[in-house]
Amino acid sequence: MKIRLNEAIAYAKMNGKEVVKKQLAAKLFPDSTPESQQVNLSYLASGRTKRVTPELIDIICEECGVTPNFLFGYEQ
Repeated sequence: MKIRLNEAIAYAKMNGKEVVKKQLAAKLFPDSTPESQQVNLSYLASGRTKRVTPELIDIICEECGVTPNFLFGYEQ
């Protein structure tokens, strides 16, 4: 399952909200090292993540100003 993470970040930027991937990764994976956070975010964006929790979706939606439907491609 691929989440439209890059599109959500671009959407946030179009609406005047700056979302930095490094900071987003730190919020999504707070117990990981900075290197692991970046790798995990990359896996999430590319669809290689095997499990996506509702908590991750909530954080992404809040930070980017999108809905879960947008993230999963059910709305534009």
